[in-house]
Amino acid sequence: MSREHQVVADLGPVRVTVVTDHVGVVDYLRAFYSLEPSTAHEELSGWTIQARLAEPEPGMALTPWRVGYRVDLESQQAVVCSSDPSDLAITVRKVIREVLLDYCEAREYTMLHASAVADGARVVIVVGDKGSGKTTLALGAALGGSRFLSNDHLILYRTREGLVVTSLPTPIPVKIGTYFDYADRLGAPWGNEGVDIEEFRRMPCQQRYGHDVRLLYTYRGLGQRNPLHTVLAGRQVVVVLAGYAPEGQPVSAPTVVADPVGALWPHVRFDWVFDPGLNTHHLPRIERDRDAYARDAAERLAELAAVSRVVTWRHHGALTPLLAAIADQPEGPR
Repeated sequence: MSREHQVVADLGPVRVTVVTDHVGVVDYLRAFYSLEPSTAHEELSGWTIQARLAEPEPGMALTPWRVGYRVDLESQQAVVCSSDPSDLAITVRKVIREVLLDYCEAREYTMLHASAVADGARVVIVVGDKGSGKTTLALGAALGGSRFLSNDHLILYRTREGLVVTSLPTPIPVKIGTYFDYADRLGAPWGNEGVDIEEFRRMPCQQRYGHDVRLLYTYRGLGQRNPLHTVLAGRQVVVVLAGYAPEGQPVSAPTVVADPVGALWPHVRFDWVFDPGLNTHHLPRIERDRDAYARDAAERLAELAAVSRVVTWRHHGALTPLLAAIADQPEGPR
């Protein structure tokens, strides 16, 4: 008879109990969430997920990978079944993620293409398109001692304490050039998407940056607790619209943006929120339509602009020059 494993995934303000007959599920989840014995949280109520390494039961809904699931909204119980250990673990991770999203949805969240790090009472949010250096900047700061709040799924929601930022505990894709910049401190990747690291090791340094291949890490694998829910009130917050400086040119001075909401708007994530292939729906939850989400997104951006300094900045892959430039500046927006 298989041993039953029971743990609690800590999502900050919410927790999810996972009960499974397959220890591989627990090992997999530990790469993404802080897990504690469920006996330490006997007083807690909330979602419980039963994860079973077995064929789906008759009548279960099926994912495209034929993972079966059944949900009881009233009792907040979910059962997930698959004969494939990997598919079972991945689906459970996504169901846990949905509990976090449900919490944020109730607080009218919006999501940005942005990384974020925190250093003492300072939060730096790096916004930009693909290839703008969001991961490189945040990863370098995190390896230097900052808290890694978000890689590319920055969530903003409001509470009585004010605007809060957090993120989805998803894998962190690190491009091969950035990997070699920090290889001595990164350790082994969580996944490598079939990349032959030794092939790239033999390449000249500058040649590696031209390849859009990635290694995958997790926040926990980098020694970072995630998700963190960080209240922005009372902190020095800098929002950086980032991009690489042309080769041979110096890092630019940060320049204050005249219309911060307008500048940030193109980076609001409608793609992830409304793509069912990304934002999976195993748990029934009420969500806003695109118009309501857009209205709330505009409000969250205005709230962010009100508590931060929004600047443009061209860099060479490290946050240090920006942090030095703002170190002596007072808190609050400019």
